[in-house]
Formats: sequence, C-alpha cells, structure tokens
Amino acid sequence: MQDSIERLRDELSRVTGPARLPKLTQLGQALATNYWRTGPGRPAALGLLSAAIEAWDEAYRLVDPGDPARGQVAVQLGWLLSARHSAHGSGPRDRDTGIFVLTEATRFTNLPPMQAAMARIALGQLHLARATEAMSPAAARSGFLGGGLSGAAQDADEAARLFRELLAGPVLSTDVTSMVRTMLVVAESIHPLLGGDVANFDLSRIIDAMSRLQDLQRNGLPINLWNQANMADPLDYPVTVMRGDGQSAPVVPPRRPTPATGTPTATAAATSTQPAFARRVAREQLAALALDRERPVWEQALTMLLAGPDEIEPAALDAFVGATASAVDAQDGGDPVELGLDRLLSVVGLCLRERRDGSGWDDEDAGGDARRVAARHLLAAMRDVPPGHPAAVTIVEAAGGLLDETRPLSGAIAEIADDLLSYAERIESRPPVVSALAELCRTVTALHSGSLSHPDPLAAVAALPAGHPWRGPLGTAAAHARLAAAVHNCSPAAGSAGSGGDLTAVLDALLRHDPADLRMALDAAADRSSPPTRAVLAAARLRLGDDPDRAITLLAGVVRLLDEGGLRTRTWWRLAEAYRRRGAAGDTERCRDAGRNALDGPDVDPADAARFAGWMLAEGRGAEAFTALEIAAVAPKRAGADSLTRDVLAVLVGVVPPEAPIASVPTPAEVAAAVREIGAGALLYVHSTDDAGLTAGVLCLDPATGQLDVLANLPVTDPLVSDDPGWPAILGRWTAGRLLVAATGGLSRVGLGAVCAGDGRRLGQQIGITDVPSGTHVVRLAARSVPPLTDEPVFVVNPRGDRDAAMAEVMVLRRLFYPRSVCLGRALEPVDAVGGPEDVRKHLAAASVLHLACGLDGTALQLAGGEVLDLASVSGARGLVVLSAPGGSDLVPALLDVGFTGVIGWRWAVPASFAALALFLVHLELVDGRRPPAEAVGVVQRWMLDPDRIVPPYLPGAHLSTVTATDLTRPALWAALAYSGR
Repeated sequence: MQDSIERLRDELSRVTGPARLPKLTQLGQALATNYWRTGPGRPAALGLLSAAIEAWDEAYRLVDPGDPARGQVAVQLGWLLSARHSAHGSGPRDRDTGIFVLTEATRFTNLPPMQAAMARIALGQLHLARATEAMSPAAARSGFLGGGLSGAAQDADEAARLFRELLAGPVLSTDVTSMVRTMLVVAESIHPLLGGDVANFDLSRIIDAMSRLQDLQRNGLPINLWNQANMADPLDYPVTVMRGDGQSAPVVPPRRPTPATGTPTATAAATSTQPAFARRVAREQLAALALDRERPVWEQALTMLLAGPDEIEPAALDAFVGATASAVDAQDGGDPVELGLDRLLSVVGLCLRERRDGSGWDDEDAGGDARRVAARHLLAAMRDVPPGHPAAVTIVEAAGGLLDETRPLSGAIAEIADDLLSYAERIESRPPVVSALAELCRTVTALHSGSLSHPDPLAAVAALPAGHPWRGPLGTAAAHARLAAAVHNCSPAAGSAGSGGDLTAVLDALLRHDPADLRMALDAAADRSSPPTRAVLAAARLRLGDDPDRAITLLAGVVRLLDEGGLRTRTWWRLAEAYRRRGAAGDTERCRDAGRNALDGPDVDPADAARFAGWMLAEGRGAEAFTALEIAAVAPKRAGADSLTRDVLAVLVGVVPPEAPIASVPTPAEVAAAVREIGAGALLYVHSTDDAGLTAGVLCLDPATGQLDVLANLPVTDPLVSDDPGWPAILGRWTAGRLLVAATGGLSRVGLGAVCAGDGRRLGQQIGITDVPSGTHVVRLAARSVPPLTDEPVFVVNPRGDRDAAMAEVMVLRRLFYPRSVCLGRALEPVDAVGGPEDVRKHLAAASVLHLACGLDGTALQLAGGEVLDLASVSGARGLVVLSAPGGSDLVPALLDVGFTGVIGWRWAVPASFAALALFLVHLELVDGRRPPAEAVGVVQRWMLDPDRIVPPYLPGAHLSTVTATDLTRPALWAALAYSGR
C-alpha cells in the first residue's frame, strides 16, 4: 500500500488542475485505508488521517457543485473530518466543515446505500457533538433554563431526525443499529435540557445517556464500528473510473460497480453454497468478455489480460472481478487445477482493474492492495497447477500484470519472486516472455536480499516480441538492474539515460562524481515529489556544498515526513552535517539534536556515527560521544557506493535493501561494571575529531563511578618517533595496573605503550594496555569464561605451502608447550588434516587456543586447495587466537564477535624472525608462566625493554640469533605486539 501511496504522490506532482482529480481520489482512498488499519484514535494514525483529508478536500474543491460525483466526494471528506473530530479531538473547524459537506452530500439522490448511511451517521454524530458542547460547565453557568441554547437544541433535533431516518431505512448491521439507537437516546434525552423544557427533563435518563455517550467516545465510536475495511463487501470497495478529458462527462469517483445485464450478480454467486455455480458464473463472464468460448479458459484469460482494460466496459470488468472473487471464496476442495484456474481468473480481473484506475477492492486478510491480493492468488495457483500443465505458461505470464510500470522490481512481485522463478524454471518449453519474467524474478530476489550485482536481464527482455504489453515494464526493470550493478561497482551505468527521469540523471552524476552535471540534474528536477525523492534530492544539494541554507531548508522540511527507516536516519545525519557546515548561531545545538535523532533510528551507517562522535568529542560532550562510538562499533558496514548513491537508487527502483534494526548498546554503567569485572583501571576511547585525522579526542570511562570525562582533544603524533607531550600528559596519570583502549580507525595502530612516561621509561613498562573494539565488546567479553589454555590447542599452519618457515616454528611450539595439539595443514610432523575449511570449522568450537600460521585476507583464512573460510561467518568459538602476522582492521572485532575471548596479534608488520621470537616467548609465558594473555604480552614487552634480560634456557637457536642480532628495545618492534580481548 505504501508503494501505491508514493506512486500516486509522485504522479500528482506532475499534473495540475482538474487532471489531478482521479489521482486525488485514489490517494485519499489509500491513505484512509491505511488509517483504518493503523487504528482510529491512535496518535500514529493521525498523520495518515490528515493527509487523507487534504487529498479529499482538494478533490472536493475540483468537482463542480452540479456534478453527480460531488456527493460521493463530500461523503468521503465529511466522514474523515468526523473521524478526526470524534476520535482525535480536533477543533470546531473540523466539526463545522464536516456538517457543511455532509449536509450537501445527503441532498444527492445517487449515493449508494452504504454511502448514504455513512453520511447520515457522521452528520448526526457531528450535530450531536455540537449539541453536547453546550452542556459544558461554561455553558451551564450561562443557564440551561433560559432557553438561550436554541442552536444546541436544533442540533439535537437534527441529530435525532437523522438517526430516526437511519433506523427506518434499509437494515443495518447489528453493531451499527445498536450504535445508532444509543446515539438517538442521547439526542432525545438532552433535548429538553437544551430547550429549557424543565417539566420533561429526566435527570436519571440524561445521566444514563451521558454515560452511554462517554462509552461511545472512549471506544472511538461510531468511527470504528463502520469503516471501509469491515463494512464493505468486495464490490463495495471504492473504485475510481475516469473517462475522457477535462471537457467530457464529469469524473465519477468511488462507486459501486454494476453487474453486466442478464448476468447473475457476484453477490448471488457468493451466497450460493455450490462452488460449481460460482465457477460457472465467473467463466461465463470471462467468455463474454474474451469473445471466444472455444478456447481453454487460461487462453481466454491471457488474451483479455494482454489486450488491457480499455475495451472492457467498467461495469462489466467490475462484475467479472466480483464473480471471480466469489468463485475463489466458494472453493471447498475438488480438482486442484480447477481451483488454480479460479485463482488465475481472479488475478487477471484484479490486474486489469488495477491497470484501469489504480484502485480496487481490498482483501483485509491478505493485508495488501489489489496487486498484492492478486500476487497471493497467483502463488496459490502455482501450487495448484503443475508446471507441466498447459496453463502454467499463462500463470507465469499473468505475473506481468503485477508489475508497477515505473518501479517493476518492487511491489507485489517481490512477494512471490522466489516461487515464481522456481515455477518458471520447471516449465520445459518456455516462451520468451516466461524467460524474461524468470530473469526479472531472479533480479528481484537478488536486490531484495541486498545483493546489487546480478547478470543483466536485458538480453531476455530483448527477445520479447515487439509491442508485447510487458516489454515496457520489463525494459525498465532491465535498466534498473543495470543501475543497481553500477552502484555495486561504483561505476557509471551504460545506456541508463532516460530510464528514470530526474533521479536517473542525479544517480548518473553521482556515479561519475561530476558536480556540474549533478547541479544540472538537480535544477531540472521537479519541485513537487514524494518525500523520499525530496529527501535524496536535498541530500544531493548538500553534496554540492555551496548552499547549506537551501540544503537545510529542504532537509528540515522533509525529514519528519519520511517513514521510520534508514532513509530517515540518514536524512537526520545529513541535516546535522548541514548545520555544522553553516555554523550560524544555534546551529551547534541543532546539529547535536539532529545527530541524536539519527542515533535513535534504524540502519545507522557506522561512518556517520563515527563522524558525529568526533564532533561531540571536539565539543567536550562525553555522553553523546559515548553513544555514537558504541553504535559506530556495532553497526554493520555497507560495501560498495556511498550512502547517498545507494539511497537514490533505492528511491528510484523502489527496492530498499535489508536494513539493520535500531542499535542496542549498553549504558556507561553497564560498561563500567564490565571493566571492573575484567579488572582494568579505566576504558579510554581514542577517536579522531576531524575528517583529516589530525586530532584525536580521548574519552575516559571511570569503572568505579561510571563517569564519562573528555580528557583532551590533542594533535595526533606517533610515539615511536615523537616526544610530543600530548600523549604523556593524558596517559601519565596511570602508573600501574591495566588500561583498556578502544581506538578507532588509524588510531588503533598508534603504539600507546611506547609513550614516554618519564625517567626514560615507556608507558608499557608501567601498565598493561589491552585493545578492545568498544564498550559493547567489553560487556560481552566480561560474560565469557576462559577455557584452560592446554585443553585443545589447534594449529593451522602452511595449508597452501606458501609458509614453509612456519612449519619449523610450529613444530617447536607443539613439542615444548602443546604436545597434544591438533595440527591442520602442512608440517614437519604428521598432521590431523590438510587444512581445508571444513577441517578448521570442525575444530573451532572446541579450540582453547587457535594459532594461525596461514594467509589472511580480511576476515578470511587462506586454506588448502585455494579455499577460504570467513571467520566472521562461524559461531560458537571460544578461547584465544594467536596471529603470526598482521590481519585487516576488521579481523580482531570479527574474531571477538564469533566468541573468542582474546586475540594476540600485531599493530603493524615486523620482520618474520622477530615475530617468531615474540610468539615463542608469549607461548612460554602462557603455558609455563600460566599467565593470562594480557599479562603474558606485557611481560614479553618488558623483557624486551630490559637491558638485563635473562634469556630462557631452552630458547631455540634461531630465536637466540634474533636476540643477539636485534635491538629488541626499538619501539617499532616490541610495541607492534598487541593483545585484544578479555
């Protein structure tokens, strides 16, 4: 339904004057339907109701007073005004306007019975509301008995008259009848009081009546007793038919369709208890419309679908839709193929009516608009009719009727794409249109799963016969698929010009990084468009960077109109950035507020959160910085193009990739408790405060108090080569114990242990430094138990034969420290397996220590046979990981995320001989010294810095040579060794 609303708004933005009327009625219907579903009286529904009122109000103003359609438009407008007044407590303007338009509506004799009853109920309720307002305390003080409230008495009389007319008219439902009677009692009981007739005033009756009235108001009645979702049978649902141009006959808005002459009505068929009768009615109507009774019903249906709705009388098409709906509803078993054909005919009817006017009866249980109802029927037909049946081709081809011409990769087709693709592939002899629709489904599935790279379906579309009705939407789908691939590859799309209007030009300019063309595309874009389109166009304005005032106006005007989702989150970020760029008075606070709104939304881009954290650190705002840093650490990263390019693509093609939920991060108090559990003296966040990375802010979390304190914003220097006093001034306050450091980006490679601590000593000689990705990780790590190191050691060594030197090193480690270890790969001794992905996966869950002497590519291990294992994809790991060489920036967080308790690795690359020595010493401290990993790393570093170091008695000769030939005190060597984890 939301797709239809956005499409209608987009179409309305391109037309003016009377031409807007048909789309306004469709938009008003769609918004009102969403309102009823959200729930009358709920605050979340008020925006939908107000938008529906705006649409119907404009439609009402466009219909001439003498036009028969005006009465039906007035009913819709008045009913919704009554809902806003009764269920949401709006002011007297809604009440009085509602009375005016509903009074006009009741004068039209062409209203269908349901709409006539709707008008009288709403009008009576509004008159009664105006009458009861005279009974307020202020009115009471003016005196009921003076007879001065004649206007209120007249309202009560008019309400009573309307309610009596309703009760004397056609039979209403039980609930509606009961409600009308109750309101009649209310109107009659208050009349004597309002008219000053004391003799006939019954206090007990009025108390009872007012009690009933209050109950009605509390329950939102009469609004929720009778709405378009639960009062109308399928054929009562609004249908909009537009004929001719502005000079022809008046437009007829929502109406009840009339069955074809001489044909049993759909209602009669629906009430029949014989499914065969309902089926016969539907197929007789099909034959009359297709004009060929000799061919099979599926061929007749396909002919009618491909011919389109223009040659079919609206009433006849509506009757066919109703008859097919009755045939589907009457099913009670029997031949599955016949049941499937019933559903196929319903699909054809619904698609034709949707193509005719964009509206139709809605299946409340199915929970979607007409196309989605049709999609569900088509899915059921695929289950009933086997792929080998002659009707199977028609079932697939009928899916073309579900396609939105402007966004064919989105909407109802997405709900059945997987099943339709599987069904089409099982048809042995596939005509070109079936192959093209199968490729479309393959593309839809890929896009909705978040994959933007997919083979181009253009070849399959090109094979379609010229003039085929589905060639247009399928061609658009192929163009959109190419755009998606271009976004995935961050490269311009060939041949995409003109496939999507304004947004295509904007997207092309973004992909080519061409500011001049981007400006031209934005200047040519339509001013009136849907909120998502306006949001991405405003963001593109901000990208130009030369007019933050205009960008702020556009972004601020649209952000609250967007649905809750990733686009709204990113629009808040962009608004925050625009305020920061402008820097006017008050913009700092506005930037901060917009950023906080973004942090509270779903699908946060970690890069956006990280930038905001830097801004907050620079301003000394620790609480906001803490939240932003934590969200940046846990939010999933997006590959491919930047967020603006992805957003433009999503709005253009109507496909929003899977979004991350609202991030859940711990509070400072929860992180502080975890820091205490681990036994550290503080947690420091070190994060860049400018885009160039020249300055860094330091945020300290005190585990004793949970207090956040921004310690400094200082120039970034390298402690390995600089004696700048900035780092010592911050870190020198800790002289013992252990410090947790969550450094981001390039700052994670700064060797803080090498900071000068005075007296020629280094910080690493005073305290132990443990790296952690975030406070969230600290909380998780604190809850994990650490297995005994020697329980089940696992070594992955040289599985591809490209690290022969590691085989000797691992042999020494296994013989001296881990004689019962598992070895995977190639070694100088027998191995347990060759080191393929399944070999490693088999031992991960039980490994107490996992020593990786293999190639690394990001988070993937390079294993035997050219295969890889992405460690980010495993689960249930435990224990310690030891890396023989540096990995990517994402490796350590990924290892901790899958369950490992710690990682011993490297900040930067060091000579292989030094790395082998350092890891030998670490294993020595872990096993012989029985030290925890953080302490073991610190002991090894201090040993290297000690000029009086004692060499272990069983240090292998190769390592002894390294000790002799290397200046181990160089910070570039020992400070590279790092521990991350518990």
